[in-house]
Amino acid sequence: MVGEFNDGRPGARPMAERPDGTRAVTVTLPVDQRHGFRYLADGGHWLDEDGADGHDGRNSLLHT
Repeated sequence: MVGEFNDGRPGARPMAERPDGTRAVTVTLPVDQRHGFRYLADGGHWLDEDGADGHDGRNSLLHT
């Protein structure tokens, strides 16, 4: 997961695999703000979050 909260550094917040095969990461974010993020998959493929609060044309957006 790459976003404003880790200065856009891939690998700074690696996702851990869950028993069901999905992956997850926990981050603490300030409230009442908009946070942009994307997923960086193997092979350099960027993925968006379909369930995000919005998209700005480049990032998935989460409103806290």
